[in-house]
Amino acid sequence: MRLSDLNPGQQAAVTAPDGVQLVVAGAGTGKTRTLVHRVAWLVDEGVDPRDIVLLTFTRRAAREMLDRASAMVGDQAKAVRGGTFHSFAVSALRRHADALGYSRDFTVLDRADAEALVGLVRGEVGLGGRERRAPQRRTLLKLVSKQINTGRPLADLIDASYPQYLEFAPEIERLAVRYTERKREQNVMDFDDLLVRMVELLRDHPDRREHLARGVRYLLVDEYQDTNRLQAEITGLLSYLHGNLMVVGDEAQSIYGFRGADVRNILDFTELFPHAEVIRLEQNYRSVQPVLDLANGVLQSAAEGYGKVLFSERSSPERPELVTTYDEQEQASYLAQRVQERKAEGLDYRSQAVLFRSGYHSNLLEVELQRAGVAFRKFGGLKFVEASHVRDVFALLRVVANPRDVMAWVRILQWFAGLGAVTAERIAQKILDHPEHSLEPTPYRKRKYGPALAHLAQVLSAAAPLSDRPEALVAHLLEYYAPLLETLYEDHRKRVNDLKTLTELASKYTDLESLLAEVALDPPEQTEIDADPAEEDWLTLSTIHSAKGLEWAVVYVMQLGDGHFPTTHAVEDPDALEEERRLLYVAVTRARDALELVRPTFLRGRFGVQPTECALLDEIPAFHSKIARRDGQLRGASKTKPTEKHPDIAAAEARLAEFMRRFPRKG
Repeated sequence: MRLSDLNPGQQAAVTAPDGVQLVVAGAGTGKTRTLVHRVAWLVDEGVDPRDIVLLTFTRRAAREMLDRASAMVGDQAKAVRGGTFHSFAVSALRRHADALGYSRDFTVLDRADAEALVGLVRGEVGLGGRERRAPQRRTLLKLVSKQINTGRPLADLIDASYPQYLEFAPEIERLAVRYTERKREQNVMDFDDLLVRMVELLRDHPDRREHLARGVRYLLVDEYQDTNRLQAEITGLLSYLHGNLMVVGDEAQSIYGFRGADVRNILDFTELFPHAEVIRLEQNYRSVQPVLDLANGVLQSAAEGYGKVLFSERSSPERPELVTTYDEQEQASYLAQRVQERKAEGLDYRSQAVLFRSGYHSNLLEVELQRAGVAFRKFGGLKFVEASHVRDVFALLRVVANPRDVMAWVRILQWFAGLGAVTAERIAQKILDHPEHSLEPTPYRKRKYGPALAHLAQVLSAAAPLSDRPEALVAHLLEYYAPLLETLYEDHRKRVNDLKTLTELASKYTDLESLLAEVALDPPEQTEIDADPAEEDWLTLSTIHSAKGLEWAVVYVMQLGDGHFPTTHAVEDPDALEEERRLLYVAVTRARDALELVRPTFLRGRFGVQPTECALLDEIPAFHSKIARRDGQLRGASKTKPTEKHPDIAAAEARLAEFMRRFPRKG
């Protein structure tokens, strides 16, 4: 392998000696390339690849890195254990499930099924009564999950996010306990459990910890800024024995606090590991220097950081532009025309992207694009396995794998006429109590749904022997399910192709256990009903969160303004504002050649349309010298004169004047 192709910072990371390293990798600085070379270098130095573990946030990322390493040093690199924290945990927990009171055939609940189970428990603890406006099951699951991922008391989280539910704190505490009990009874785990039980295994069972850590001679962790408290703990516990740990990340790209990610993990890394070597990657291979000048300005305005200064060998006379429009409608019209102008200049739509803070911010723009005939694709839709018809089939697969999976049974049983949620839960509970009898048809023979249950029992009985042949198993279950699809969904024709995809997906696995675990932990993205437009050239519309890791020649960042980007909450919370600033940094660094920031003067908020400032832009050092300002008025477009009052604003000001006249300040 050649190290001469790497810059000095990358070489230092790749050839680092044994010990602990923190590689602070700015946006576009070749982080993935560095990790790939590190894996290849270790293997080339004679390290047994089975003793190297690479933890990433998607299976796809790990697979691609190991494929690239293999191309450099041979197929032996494919023996490196690569995957997500959750997939690593599933593998370890299956081998050591007995230590935690589980059996190794446990199944993993997805978010929807976890919510459904919380809904059942909600009634058990007294939160289901109509006379009290108790939190809904989705809110309850969010609270329980955040408590697990952050370690903060539930009462504090309720007070911070849902103060209206403080009176229910005791019941929510009981719900959290009962929810855990119900999962154990059913031999299921949700995503949080995989990390919680992994930490429990490593902390409370020294012999198992030593066994697992002994096999992790070198631990590499990607995107460390996105880890939560549990993942950081797993990192330390897995690497304690050999002491060889390299984490790679960028504190300025920590944007998933809403999922429990804790930026303190990377900011405080050298406090936890005082002897850690800090290696900075600052040479950017993506963007022109004017874009990086703006990105560096965003970094300088951050409260904390590692002092990165991004630089590039790519120069450009074109500076980023700050485009000021009058309001949101003019913003949409401007963007629709601007992407068409660039298209006419020879830049296709696929080389352009419009990024925004929240999905609804693009609503007016989507109307304008449709009116103009501009094809676009908006990112942030359903994942493949979140589509209802796909989840139906996976419910069948789950009961084949784990007959005690109550939530899967409840979903399946409600397909049949005359069988509602209450009856479905009652039958599912009988199955849980006596799984060996499964769907014994005798008690239900005289019921309207009796024949349907008898047929289902036959299908599942024939399915069990196919567990080691996932493709054949899925084909068998689809033969049963396909006729049901027509009765369950009016748009069933759009969903048929997804069933074909399921068979193709299953063909990649050698057993049902792997199929269920990996698809639950890292699901495919798109469904047929959310398919790409037929056009070959389309414009990307995306939330900034979904755009992380991607790049385009030209990027437009829209809806900049207090209350939108940054959010109202962030304007009032310094920590939240820091995360919004990091979001802006991520958005800016998606651009290779050109960047436009669009800020409407008037934005619609809780109190109607109001003039707004933007704290994120105001705090960037030397901002005005780095941005070319221009008005967003379109050629030939009508626009309210800037000196005129927006009708809603004028009315609001009149009401305010009347209010102040009636209630003058005392003293």
